[in-house]
Amino acid sequence: MLGLSATNAGTPSAQLRLYQSQLQQARREASQAADRVARLEQQSRVARQEAERADERVRGLENQPPRTETAANPASRKRIASLSQLSGTLLDTTA
Repeated sequence: MLGLSATNAGTPSAQLRLYQSQLQQARREASQAADRVARLEQQSRVARQEAERADERVRGLENQPPRTETAANPASRKRIASLSQLSGTLLDTTA
């Protein structure tokens, strides 16, 4: 720092003050960037975990193909047949 020494022992030169100000600003910006990186890394970890859970669900569903109603238990399907009083049509509602 030869060119940045003070002209008077008590007061720093304008060039030194400017350098110190720029250095402090650069340090603040570096700190803010590091904080942003940490937040983005955390968001990335969360997103990866969510994607992993979704992939596991997909694999689980792929390993369990749907069964037809007759192959499952036809008695487990409840049917409610009712006659509509107003229109006289038969309603078949699955419950």
